[in-house]
Amino acid sequence: MPITSDPPEPERLSGDSDADLGVDAEARAVLRAVAHAPPRQPGVAPGTPWGDNGRYLIEQCLGRGGSGSVVYAAHDTSLDRVVALKVLDATAPDEDAAYTERLQREAKLAARVEHERIARVYDVGSHDGRAFVAMEYVQGGTLRQRMRDGAMSAPDVMDIAIQIAEGLAELHARGIVHRDLKPENVMLTASGGVKLLDFGLARSALGPPVSGGADRPPALDGASATLAGTPGYMAPEQCAGQPIDARVDVFALGVILFELVTGQRLFRGTTVDAVLRETRAWAPDVNGEAWQVIDEPLRAPIARMLAPDPGERFVDGSDALAALRELGPRHSVELPVEVAAPIGEAPTQPALVPPRVSWIRSRRARDAFEIACTAVAVVLLFAPRPRPKIRPVPPGMVAIDVGAVRVGRDESEIDRECAQIGAGCKRSLMMDEVPAMQLELAPFYLDRHEVTNEQFAHVLDELRANLVVSDDEDHHIARYVRGNPALGSSELLIDLYPDHGGVEHVKDAGYRARAGREQLPVSQVTWYGAKLYCESIGKRLPTEDEWEAAARGRERRFPWGADVPRCGAVAIPDDGELAPPSSCPGITGPRPVGSAPQDVTPEGVHDLGGNVSEWTASWYTPGRRAARSNSGAAGAARVIRGGSWAASRLARASGRNGLGAVIAGANIGFRCAANAVEQ
Repeated sequence: MPITSDPPEPERLSGDSDADLGVDAEARAVLRAVAHAPPRQPGVAPGTPWGDNGRYLIEQCLGRGGSGSVVYAAHDTSLDRVVALKVLDATAPDEDAAYTERLQREAKLAARVEHERIARVYDVGSHDGRAFVAMEYVQGGTLRQRMRDGAMSAPDVMDIAIQIAEGLAELHARGIVHRDLKPENVMLTASGGVKLLDFGLARSALGPPVSGGADRPPALDGASATLAGTPGYMAPEQCAGQPIDARVDVFALGVILFELVTGQRLFRGTTVDAVLRETRAWAPDVNGEAWQVIDEPLRAPIARMLAPDPGERFVDGSDALAALRELGPRHSVELPVEVAAPIGEAPTQPALVPPRVSWIRSRRARDAFEIACTAVAVVLLFAPRPRPKIRPVPPGMVAIDVGAVRVGRDESEIDRECAQIGAGCKRSLMMDEVPAMQLELAPFYLDRHEVTNEQFAHVLDELRANLVVSDDEDHHIARYVRGNPALGSSELLIDLYPDHGGVEHVKDAGYRARAGREQLPVSQVTWYGAKLYCESIGKRLPTEDEWEAAARGRERRFPWGADVPRCGAVAIPDDGELAPPSSCPGITGPRPVGSAPQDVTPEGVHDLGGNVSEWTASWYTPGRRAARSNSGAAGAARVIRGGSWAASRLARASGRNGLGAVIAGANIGFRCAANAVEQ
């Protein structure tokens, strides 16, 4: 039965009709909708030997890589050089076969390519039950990091675009499609060169290698069955799960170039689904405002890269490279050796040692003149846009800026966790968190604390002229607060039932917090009530992706870190759904906001793991995360996040569930968010 817009008056969560909610009955009954991801393998300490005969000596952690891995700088004692060591952080290869296979595929594909634009692979193996790959250590930073530092000069933008196209041309010539080209996977070396990284999603094409001029590059083996890539940089056919070829990389290059030139994201959305939907419906508007900063000579090739129909794009990296070189040719200098290298870029060997350039006096003036002419010509094509202006952090809020973040979980993680939890594991409910996805989020602000009874009562009192209060027929008390139908809004906002709520309505005196409950998080508030509150104070509800980014950070198991909840330190019950039961005392209700000593993120956001579960702005449909909807009838389900005093499982950063927007639960509250970038 579909979700209805007018269910029976809810007293508490367990009293509502399953049919009215359209959500799993057990999940709804007590909000048993959480799970935690498996513990990450501890980091490898500096000085640890790795590989056969301890060939690699770990020096430091560089960060997280793709495919569930950690990347370390290590010293190759055999060849006396620094390498990047990508190590799976799983404890058992047989439980992480997909990750292991992805890492090995990455190594094999990258090893097939010997090119200055591709990070080289030196070695692949297994140590202590964990697969690893030894790769070229690239000294520098990612293109995304460089973009965050501010606008780049036009010649630099053009040079980067050409070098990326050179890397793609080499990959495509060898029958390899990257599938996940984005600024995070483009490395800028200390000497000005570009290296393409992360081939965990790359695939070999069927048939002969791709070459320029082919009518249609070969499709990928099995690519049509898997949605893989990063939303915002995926081509329309990639978002739709259709067969793909080299032209998805060409599309991604167009997205990157558009972003570099205009300073704007091409595809924007508050959820992953919104970005995917926008991409599938993409139709370039070359007359639009954003495109007007791009001069016509450059606008044409960018528009061709971004054509929705793959048949209208450049056929591969070689074709795109030729078009870019026509606009901004790169110049060479004569070196005192037989190998020539582009200006500002190191020769192939050694990778990290700058070349000793001996300029020929007769060419210096000519080269300088040609470079100056090229710079002037490209500057005339486009002008970099300034970085977006960031608003000051509002009082009581915390700035969240994670950039690229992994959300959700893989089924293998859930299987491993269920084995750890035992009988209390609710695997079917945990499938709401599948699959794991990478996405980019704009900076935003989030309330440090959940909204309290006192705060909510204050806003209700200010709006009371527009509200209608109806009595409980049995107890004859003011209970159900709705919008005024005369003003076009009659949704239930909050249930004032005194046994569970902290807000009351006093005749002729308005709304106030119940004595002693002022600083408890407001509960029994519907999604409509949460939305009304946030909008009334100039804020909004966070999307579920924003909520998870705040809870997860770059990569956290729980909002506070990797440690399991301590007894009494997080406001959740010891119900056996997060971990095997212990002897922790029971929890019978919420606590004052900010009073759980363990439940605070490094950024200073409190109670994301417990106290009350929280409404988000995102629509929800039962099942896998990627299938969630973004529209529906009034009262349709919205996503809730975070554990509560009544159920532990949502305490995990990835835990999620959904409830009808008209439901008011004794353990459901909310907090607000706000945009950080000025609109």
